[in-house]
Amino acid sequence: MDKNIALYGVLFLFLSVFGFGQSERIMMANLKQDLELINREVKGLRSEVELLRRENAQLRVALEQVSQSPKANQETGLVLEIQNRMQVLELALKQSERARESMQDGVNQKFRQIIEQMNLGFEQVTSQNKQKNVPNPPSFSTDYPKNGFVHKVEKGETVSSIAQKYQSKVSWIIDANQIGDPTKVFVGRELFVPQK
Repeated sequence: MDKNIALYGVLFLFLSVFGFGQSERIMMANLKQDLELINREVKGLRSEVELLRRENAQLRVALEQVSQSPKANQETGLVLEIQNRMQVLELALKQSERARESMQDGVNQKFRQIIEQMNLGFEQVTSQNKQKNVPNPPSFSTDYPKNGFVHKVEKGETVSSIAQKYQSKVSWIIDANQIGDPTKVFVGRELFVPQK
């Protein structure tokens, strides 16, 4: 059970890191409370089981002592009562074990559901990050004049002003120099200016 609580902590950390929504956080908080309650109940059941085992062992010892005594024939009623109590205790022990196993199965099932939800969330986050991080590459035409000259960009110049200055076209300069963002042409860059 302690392993389950530790696993819950790891799951909660993942949810915090990947920024899941409020509803997932509430679900995780509820699950934590459920796990703590189950953990307390399991500890209580363990204590009860241990007490039942001790009492069972004491009754067995008492039964052996009674059956070995010379007064065994006179105490047959006591022996039967002890045997009945032992059967009741064994039944209670089995029921406690079944209840504990049932609770453990429930906890395991909840963890499997959370892990499945986390895996789906991780897949969504990963696919969203891939979509965000992979921009479409610009395409450039080769349909521009091959004659021209090289111009070194000076302060205050833009692709548009260079095209206007030399009676060229902005699209020709962009295609010839494969400029992805025409607003980011820095001073000192050498551009081929196509001319007819």
